[in-house]
Amino acid sequence: MEFAVIALPMILLTFAVVQTGLIFFAQSIALGAATQGASAARGYQSSTAAGETRAANFLSAAGVGLDNQRVVVTRTATEVRVTVTGQAVTVLPGLRWTISKSAHGPVERPTTP
Repeated sequence: MEFAVIALPMILLTFAVVQTGLIFFAQSIALGAATQGASAARGYQSSTAAGETRAANFLSAAGVGLDNQRVVVTRTATEVRVTVTGQAVTVLPGLRWTISKSAHGPVERPTTP
């Protein structure tokens, strides 16, 4: 009888711990992709397409962990910002966690000393 009382809370706790790990994993993937994209897009004479490609390559290499991925690269004359959004894989039906991570940096450009 004690097992029947304890089993459901223990199963729910186990699923919650696994879900928390999946959320942190998705955040790590999104931040890594944003960082890689920003690094590529901020290069001298680079483009937003280079940042999008590098971020997409990182996401495909990372595998499952972030669903409905979207990469947005914004480049001005002085700064690059890459934002990666998606949803964490879930083990709890009906619940979705949206993940959004950004990375930015200055655009490399020649200057006079």
